[in-house]
Amino acid sequence: PLPKMAAIRQTPLTCSGHTRPVVKLAFSRLTPYGYFLISACKDGKPMLRQGDTGDWIGTFLGHKGAVWGATLNDDATRAATGAADFTAKVWDAVSGEETATFSHKHIVKSVDFSKDSNYLLTGGNEKLLKIFDLNKPDADPDVFTGHTNYVKDALFLHDGKRLVSCGDDKTVRMWDITSQSEVQKLEFDSIVTDMSLTKDGSV
Repeated sequence: PLPKMAAIRQTPLTCSGHTRPVVKLAFSRLTPYGYFLISACKDGKPMLRQGDTGDWIGTFLGHKGAVWGATLNDDATRAATGAADFTAKVWDAVSGEETATFSHKHIVKSVDFSKDSNYLLTGGNEKLLKIFDLNKPDADPDVFTGHTNYVKDALFLHDGKRLVSCGDDKTVRMWDITSQSEVQKLEFDSIVTDMSLTKDGSV
């Protein structure tokens, strides 16, 4: 028989500050300064916190509607947010300054950085995926079409060649970035609202 394990008592950290429901949380990877947490909230004010203590670091001010998506790049130097004001924004996570705004035609629900932090992937109520080149912020994005309902989440795979997305059309889809084409589709009985990659970022 397996040895009986002692019950582990944990006291959860409570991070106050938001005034409306929190809809998305994302952690950075471990950096020389620890790891960090960003929160997306319906109050329109995404917040950056120390990942291990929950201590507030700063609030990104600029959206004019509920923030549905938020993420940090690996070294936590950049943040991105997607909101009900039909924009995705990129921020300097050290200074808190807004560095880019990308207009959309509907609510942005999901944002994700490429592994090298040079590209931003967005998805939302346009039913489209878009990749913006952060080194050419005025250039038109690459657009991926195929979802038949709102996109809930979209992620870069770490190979830099593929995307994966999910949404209200009850599918998870994989895309080839170079050809901007769908390469695989999984169908489900209910809406897929969220996804996470394996630690190595392969699936």
